[in-house]
Amino acid sequence: MKKKQILIFKTDRIGDFINFSPCLRIIKSNIPDSEISVVCSSYNHQIIKNYKEIDKTIIIEKNLIKDFIKIKKFTNKKFYDYFFQMDGNNNSYYLSLIIKSKVKSTIFFYKNKSFLFLKFKIIRPNFFLRKIFNNYEYCDEDYNNKINTHYQSLYFKLMSNLSFKITHKQNIFYLDSFFKDKYEVISKYIPKKFILFHIDDKSNILTSNDKTKLINFILNLNKNRNIILTVGIGKIDIVNEISKIIKIVSYNDDLLEFNSINFNKILGIKDLPLNLLAYFLNYSELNISMHSGSVVHISTALNKKLIDVLDAGKNNEIDRWIPVISSYQRINFDKLENFKI
Repeated sequence: MKKKQILIFKTDRIGDFINFSPCLRIIKSNIPDSEISVVCSSYNHQIIKNYKEIDKTIIIEKNLIKDFIKIKKFTNKKFYDYFFQMDGNNNSYYLSLIIKSKVKSTIFFYKNKSFLFLKFKIIRPNFFLRKIFNNYEYCDEDYNNKINTHYQSLYFKLMSNLSFKITHKQNIFYLDSFFKDKYEVISKYIPKKFILFHIDDKSNILTSNDKTKLINFILNLNKNRNIILTVGIGKIDIVNEISKIIKIVSYNDDLLEFNSINFNKILGIKDLPLNLLAYFLNYSELNISMHSGSVVHISTALNKKLIDVLDAGKNNEIDRWIPVISSYQRINFDKLENFKI
């Protein structure tokens, strides 16, 4: 019997893909005899390639003309039983036009607008592109609204619309076996029990007062816990201040810097490949970040305790991203000084 053909567009960030990952298992459990192909980006392909549920991947460049040619070639003469446009990218909506499928699923995004006495909705994608989808849910982009805003719940609704049984709700993530040995080498130089604290470019928006609170929180936490401080990619201003009081080493394949470490309860590590960072997340006692998407969603997939440190003004925005199944806790900066783990 010919396998059912499934095509999924997911070209966005690492955390976004993992947030969608329960649906891979839902699809497989409802259609066991299926072949799942995923259109992804070069960045999220580094984890997507490890998913057992996925049979084929195609990497696009987010250049509409080049991607049109690539997708056209990949899908040539293919008819998909189910197509899911799940990244909300404008180019992906246009590329959906050339996909042949009897069931096309997606999420439409809208904002309520007002002008003088008029009230209206701006909806993405446009009217003509919306017509090609026959299974859809609306997502309200107003962070203050608590209805139809939670992404994972909307994914599950789309699955239910297809009469799929929701057999799985937890994030899925597969550790990359290539990095297992690399972690085991590093683990010889760090304590077995530690809390992982991840700093990324979200810290760049902090006020000087909140930066001080964050650094003091890390130092206070370190009084009775071992801390591994991991640093994300890009320019992260607070790292300069942290490096004055905490040793930060750069990961490299020969691990020379780790060989010289005299670990004193706290250590910073930068330049970690994502799939190696996942091993640190897996073996930690607790993971903390300022809602770094990859840290949050990998941690929940691995059943790890997780704490977000956030400005109170971000609470509504971040609520929509929290997985349905997670050991999740949040602390706002205005309560950080008195927070105890």
